[in-house]
Amino acid sequence: MLERTVIKKYNRILEFNPENCVGCGICERICPKSAIAIYRKNDRFEAMISEKCAVCGICADFCFYGAIRHEGSVYREIMEEIGFRKVMIDEGLCILCGLCMRGCPRGAIKVLRRIDLKKLRKGSLRIDEGCIDCKLCIEVCPTKAIIIKNNKPEINEERCIYCEMCSRICPMNVLEVICDSCRNIAEKIYAVEGKVIFDEQACSMCGICEEICPKKALKVAKLFTGEQMWFKEKCLYHCTVCRDLCPNFAIEYEYIPDKIVKFNQRCNFCGTCEKFCPGEAIKIEKRLPSEIKIDFRETKPVRKKLIRVKSKDLCSGCGICTSYCPLSKEEIIEIVNGSVLEKEAMDCIACGLCVKICPEKGLELFEIPEKV
Repeated sequence: MLERTVIKKYNRILEFNPENCVGCGICERICPKSAIAIYRKNDRFEAMISEKCAVCGICADFCFYGAIRHEGSVYREIMEEIGFRKVMIDEGLCILCGLCMRGCPRGAIKVLRRIDLKKLRKGSLRIDEGCIDCKLCIEVCPTKAIIIKNNKPEINEERCIYCEMCSRICPMNVLEVICDSCRNIAEKIYAVEGKVIFDEQACSMCGICEEICPKKALKVAKLFTGEQMWFKEKCLYHCTVCRDLCPNFAIEYEYIPDKIVKFNQRCNFCGTCEKFCPGEAIKIEKRLPSEIKIDFRETKPVRKKLIRVKSKDLCSGCGICTSYCPLSKEEIIEIVNGSVLEKEAMDCIACGLCVKICPEKGLELFEIPEKV
């Protein structure tokens, strides 16, 4: 597990969490001080933050995946002024079903709820004299709501679900329970109480929550607009890097019969696909609302990459890593004497697919850090 990076300066705190980073590099492109660089470290990323960092928070405002957090940024205030919200929730339509929470790939939504059983289970109780203390009612009660006290049954109405089992089995007809639950259909609307908690910094604006909400209670906005451009002549036919690495599941392929790369409405223009495309076949043009002025720098530095195995005992030379590598197999990953050879590979795009698919989890991939 990679450790979090925390920068404290000017009474402000900036925190980088590698668990959430997808390596899209937006933070690198918008940092006004060029103070941050994101490096591959196995199947995760780490941030190198230099002393030039002013802890302004712009990187956190435009991190769509909750990897960088900061409070009190100027840009967040601007977004609030122009009324931008990533997700709008109509509480009048929300039924607290929790599908949005289960479907969110970033864990940005939590649904807290409680069910008031009293509003679902209703009925009436009557207890007469004549109990013979046979305890049959106690034995059949599914919620343990009955006790015998002073030769008379007592029913805890907080536990009673009005199932009528005790009244049906009582040999002396001491208990009478009448269930009205089947006639309380309208109460289902009011029986569930709770609220939806939304973590705006972790939301990637993919729109999956909006897609799966059965009542259309969620509306997802896009901070960026723009165009996704795909150049067929540069695309490697058997490569699947853009689709496999897209954090928002926004890329699909069609083969009719030639390969076509298509972007769906989940795209948030983060540029992960552009950054890792080995053929440079994708170009993402992004635009912000006119009220927000930011320059995006081109950052495709040539970095050394180190490929190695943790231990030769973990590598069987199966070759799965080479079969998944979208580039020339011999130049990037080389198997010698039944094991992956440790080597520096300048042409490696650091997509990390080899690390992810290694059946023994024995492959390591590092980008070698430079000064930022």
